[in-house]
Amino acid sequence: MKQYLNKISLVRLIADLSVVALTYILCVYIVQPDTFALHFKSKFFLLIILLCVWFYSGTSSNLYNDHRLRPGFSLEIYKTFKGVVILALSIVIVSYFSQPFLPTNFVFIYPALLMLCFGTEKYIINRFVMFLRGQGYNLRHVIILGHGNSARQFKDLVSNNPHLGYDILGYFDDTTQDEYLGKCLGNFSRMEEYLVNHQVNEVIVATPGITIEEIEEITKVVDKAGIRVRIIPDFHFQFYNRYEFKQFGNIPTVSLRKEPLEETYNKVIKRTFDIVFSLGVLVFICSWLFIIIALLIKINSKGPVLFRQKRLGRDRKEFWCLKFRSMYVNKESDKKMATKGDSRITPIGAFLRKTSLDEFPQFWNVLMGHMSIVGPRPHMTVQNAQYQEIINNYLVRQLIKPGITGWAQVNGYRGEIESDLDIKNRVSYDIFYLENWSFFMDIKIIYLTVWNIFKGEEKAY
Repeated sequence: MKQYLNKISLVRLIADLSVVALTYILCVYIVQPDTFALHFKSKFFLLIILLCVWFYSGTSSNLYNDHRLRPGFSLEIYKTFKGVVILALSIVIVSYFSQPFLPTNFVFIYPALLMLCFGTEKYIINRFVMFLRGQGYNLRHVIILGHGNSARQFKDLVSNNPHLGYDILGYFDDTTQDEYLGKCLGNFSRMEEYLVNHQVNEVIVATPGITIEEIEEITKVVDKAGIRVRIIPDFHFQFYNRYEFKQFGNIPTVSLRKEPLEETYNKVIKRTFDIVFSLGVLVFICSWLFIIIALLIKINSKGPVLFRQKRLGRDRKEFWCLKFRSMYVNKESDKKMATKGDSRITPIGAFLRKTSLDEFPQFWNVLMGHMSIVGPRPHMTVQNAQYQEIINNYLVRQLIKPGITGWAQVNGYRGEIESDLDIKNRVSYDIFYLENWSFFMDIKIIYLTVWNIFKGEEKAY
């Protein structure tokens, strides 16, 4: 059922539009204090465009949907940041097709100040809403139909997150008394009378093994009272909250794993970042660093400068992974990974591995589309065959592109795999990344990777 804007959502929308307008006026005054009123019509036209763009982007990204259904201040800030980026692009487009009436630095100052004002405004509103709900205002009164794990988890969610603003009045059930769920309101046959005589906003159906006929009967009763109904499906617990509903043509389907990088928008963001970042590193760092490292490798030992090895990429497609050669040429390079004190590692190779400089040629792999800056680290072919036997969901990590660094690596699982537990934990972190990807998560991993290089890592050998 569609979620219409409630009073709190309307307040959020009005507050955001006010911030967009007031910050715009403030920034115009900052960049043009002496000519503030000059080109008034053009400036006013741009403001109207920004307000319209914000309204469209905010509503289309569900920024103002009922916040009870998606708690998390960080998610709200993330969607707000995307909206601010769209506003900045709008300013650039309008400026390109019109006579310049604002200085170039406005396109940088306005988004930065806008994000700061948004953060402050949203924090204040969120704290105020939490205060209201803590005092018993702006609550949604719900009843539960059924018992068992689904009903208990819903009760736990509401109890542990009072900011969601849900008040459970009690539950109806024909068979079982469950004190954990609170007050028993009777059996299903009494529900219609209860809905007429009490203020109820939603009915939560959490009945194990419920049939289609029973759902239709409940829906008739609830619809007659003009109340929303939500159903917690039986398979909710079997997949640990990972599933999501998607439309396949006109057929509704259930995906058993959330994959943010399957969304076109997220793919474009990640690929654009990969291209810009890798191109920047190759042009501004590798262009001169490669020459120095190549000379040091050649002076230190015989053999090629680059080491190529076949690795598995996305959808199990093989590609040639590039590295600076850090070992003496040997026959075990495709069979045995480096270990602590490995005699195959050259003196300059030890330094390259310690500082992760041996991985820099992989920025070319990123630019060519074989890899990403962040993702699961690709393993040798012999390791892939070995680990598939140990871990049932090992190949799930191949659903996305491998990376130069990853969530597992910044959490201590880089380099040598000494035990089955090491690889199980690494795969667990890789799958967590696949299911919880965000652009800010990539930035965090890159930051932690650089920090760990300077800090020094125990397994950097």
